Order: sequence, then structure tokens, then C-alpha cells
Amino acid sequence: MQDEFERALSDAAARFCVECGKCTAACPMAEMYSDFSWDLSPRGIVQQALRGRDILTGKAVWCCTQCEACTRTCPAGVDCCGLVAGLRPLARTAQGAEAPVSGACADCGAPLPPKPVLDYLRSALHGAELRYLSLCPACRRQAYIRNNS
Repeated sequence: MQDEFERALSDAAARFCVECGKCTAACPMAEMYSDFSWDLSPRGIVQQALRGRDILTGKAVWCCTQCEACTRTCPAGVDCCGLVAGLRPLARTAQGAEAPVSGACADCGAPLPPKPVLDYLRSALHGAELRYLSLCPACRRQAYIRNNS
């Protein structure tokens, strides 16, 4: 029987990674974080997860925007975003109160993006747009459409 960590690796097909780097080339995190490196890249996250559970105590799984650019780009079919989604609850348990979680959506209750992602959005957005940050991406999209139709 697989534990949750192994299930996340298996469900994401992480072991099929060929380390081509196409996921990293497509990833917007390179522009978002001044400290972007292999450790934060989709390829780095996959490879670190394959090496063991230390990935659960770092910040890499919290920086991902879950945009799925990496997953759509992967020629081997690795679901990098699915891996991050599977590892986040385990990282939250491993990190406890230190985990950079941000709460829940004001409309639907879904989890908000992690603190590093929201910090970047705060720095990129201005004025009235900041009100959208209390909403998950799906509700944010709907509110934006409603307010700008």
C-alpha cells in the first residue's frame, strides 16, 4: 500500500521525468521570484521529490502558481502541478505553523494561493485590483468578468 507521498509521485507520473527542462522554460516563476533557481523550478521540484521527503520542509512547493504551463509543456506527461498539489498538504503537516498558507476564498471557501504567490500578486497589482486577492483564482475570474462586463 502506498503512502500519500508515494501516491503523489505516482499520480503525477513523476518518475517519467526526462529532465528536458521544457517545464522550467514555460514556468512564470522565473519572472516572479528574484531567487528563482533549479530548486524552485518545476524540474527541480520533481527531481527533489524523487530524491526524498526533504522537499516537504522547503519553500518550493509553496511558490508554484498552479498555472499548469509546466504540465501542458511536458513531453513525458509529468503532471508537475498535480505533484505540487499532492505535496502541499504533506508539506503543511511537515511545516506546521511555519507553512506559508493564506486562508480560504471569501466566496467559496477554496484554499487561496500560498503566501509567496499572494505576495507577488500584491506587488504586481495596485489599488482596486487588490480586492480580488481574497478570492481563489476561479472566483477571482468570475468576479472580474462580472465587474467588467
